[in-house]
Amino acid sequence: MAGLTFDVASHTFWRDGHRVLSVTQVLRRCGLTSPYWTEEARDRGTRVHRALHVLQSASDREAREGLRDGDDPFYQAGRHALDTFGIEVLGAEELVDGGSYAGWLDLRCHLRGFTEPFVIDYKSGRAAAWTPLQLAAYASPLPAYHRRAFIELLPTGKPKLTTCRETRGDLRNWHACVTVAQLQLSLETHGDDD
Repeated sequence: MAGLTFDVASHTFWRDGHRVLSVTQVLRRCGLTSPYWTEEARDRGTRVHRALHVLQSASDREAREGLRDGDDPFYQAGRHALDTFGIEVLGAEELVDGGSYAGWLDLRCHLRGFTEPFVIDYKSGRAAAWTPLQLAAYASPLPAYHRRAFIELLPTGKPKLTTCRETRGDLRNWHACVTVAQLQLSLETHGDDD
């Protein structure tokens, strides 16, 4: 992670003066994110994830301090997930440096009934088809093997856990996305030199 910095205001990673694409930016540049994905949905997810992270070491009242109207069902689903799936937190909101990309993983944990640790992404609503690629991006740079799963925090206040199939295809496809996204960024930055 030498030289990697994150500008909160612009949600941008930098390394030694060069922009490093985030996991979400790579997915967006490859056309994999939904056109219905909005900054508002991203911000809601960030607030809910942050509240669940605070809940690990503080009271429910303290965890709710950053929530807004409409966030509560998703927060309740997250609280329910902690108990339902026997989540033992190993790390939360951790920086992942993939060298050519970076991102913030939601949760590393143990789940009841599994021996290997997991990388988990919370989805405030329904998960997208590209979620396994996102999780491959987060799990790949970690020093130890982690299984992948996502928890959909549904507006009903209930969580849904889905484990990802173990496949090399997800990681191969992720690296292809990174290559395409970096080419796009390079062309934007340097233009067509021919």
